Amino acid sequence: MDTTTNDTGRHRTTEAGARGSSTGGPGGRTWRDRAWWNRPRSVVVGAVLTGAVIFGFGTLAGVDPQVRAGSGTLEVTIPLVIGTSLAAALGGWGVRSLLLRRPGGGRTAWLVLSGAVLLVSLLGPLGAANAGATVLLLLEHLAVGGVIMLGLSGAGPRGARAA
Repeated sequence: MDTTTNDTGRHRTTEAGARGSSTGGPGGRTWRDRAWWNRPRSVVVGAVLTGAVIFGFGTLAGVDPQVRAGSGTLEVTIPLVIGTSLAAALGGWGVRSLLLRRPGGGRTAWLVLSGAVLLVSLLGPLGAANAGATVLLLLEHLAVGGVIMLGLSGAGPRGARAA
């Protein structure tokens, strides 16, 4: 651990010795600057868990989530919910990482783009087989999309402040 002496004669820890501590880190940032909801991996996990929990509560409430697909119906299952939530979150993470290369981090572009994608995704639940499934799937799309959109809006590259 590196220490230096300041003008008052007191010792303090330099950045190199403070890495990983809760009091400081690279660039003098504190643990508050690295909030868990601004970490893309946490957003991906949060989106998947949100979709699974809402689906679980909906099916426990007796909703039979089916959507019309072609000439038949498609049963919405938990693996389908998890896979779709995971794909949406990973895709969002990829797009957000590209937008972070823009000057200013591209936060506005991210919010507009992800909001548009969320609105388009709401067309899917409108093809549900019954009213209960429509409500469940709309809630699921809004919740998972909201987690991704808002969670990644402040996500920055490792070691940088949130945009």
